[in-house]
Amino acid sequence: MSPKIRRVYSIGPRVALLLFSAAGAFAASAIPNAPTVPPAPIVDRPLTPAANDTPGEQPSPQHAWVPGHWRWSEGAYVWESGRWEIPPAPTLVWHAPEWQKQQNGYVLREGYWDEAPPPAAQTVVTAPAARPAPPPVQEVVVTAPPPPPQREVIYERPSAVHVWVPGYWGWRGGRHVWVSGHWARPPRSNLVWVPARWEFRAGRYVLIEGYWRDAGVVVMSPPPPPPAVAPSPEPQVVVVAPPPPRQEVVYVRPSAYHIWVPGYWAWRGGRHVWIAGHYELPPRGYRAWVEPRWERRGGSYIFIEGRWGR
Repeated sequence: MSPKIRRVYSIGPRVALLLFSAAGAFAASAIPNAPTVPPAPIVDRPLTPAANDTPGEQPSPQHAWVPGHWRWSEGAYVWESGRWEIPPAPTLVWHAPEWQKQQNGYVLREGYWDEAPPPAAQTVVTAPAARPAPPPVQEVVVTAPPPPPQREVIYERPSAVHVWVPGYWGWRGGRHVWVSGHWARPPRSNLVWVPARWEFRAGRYVLIEGYWRDAGVVVMSPPPPPPAVAPSPEPQVVVVAPPPPRQEVVYVRPSAYHIWVPGYWAWRGGRHVWIAGHYELPPRGYRAWVEPRWERRGGSYIFIEGRWGR
């Protein structure tokens, strides 16, 4: 009988879940007659993410980032914040949970560790020198401000024609991701690199990707139209009283700019769902978090969303 690995996942204060899997397989289907965990209930539509996780400094090269995700625990959907974690084996990668469509709704497929797929064969094609690409037309517009730039070490220049491309905060998978600086060879001579940057427009942050342009030439482009702002959602009215608040542990503050957003009971998929407390960077110009609350009006309960205050 092959040995087994026991994994412990924390899902809340003083609450943990033990998972057992066969070594080398990491799937219950690989063990004959393995007990299965009852699936999460079916909901009308997938639950929206409770927060945007910003990965902190990677503890070591062996750590892998596990983004925030929903889990079914103790009879309720619970949001787990993103975290750095060492995989059970060096060759394993994290597969995020997925909402799978069923005939009468959606069911949550839990995340898991699995073997990384083999790299696809690559064909190298030599192309002629191309003209520098114009500034990108499509832009990334988000409400979360980018973190402060990271300090970088500029290593030795490979050749006299290489140009340093500074690192910057990009936007990948719904969160800010640091893109490290590197030396790059221009597509042709007499080109300079215009670094990527974030611009604050009408309460939103717009990412302008970096690009090559001719030296000594200023590229003028018309300002893009202001991004559309979605209307505020209508208050949610339910007849079921929210459960008592859960006790939480406030972990170490990531930076002096972060503000703690306490946990609260929200209404998702026709049931109360606990949103765990977490730190967030407030939008520019805002300094306080106004907590969400439930108000009883008549025989119903109305949920008032939280918001940032000045």
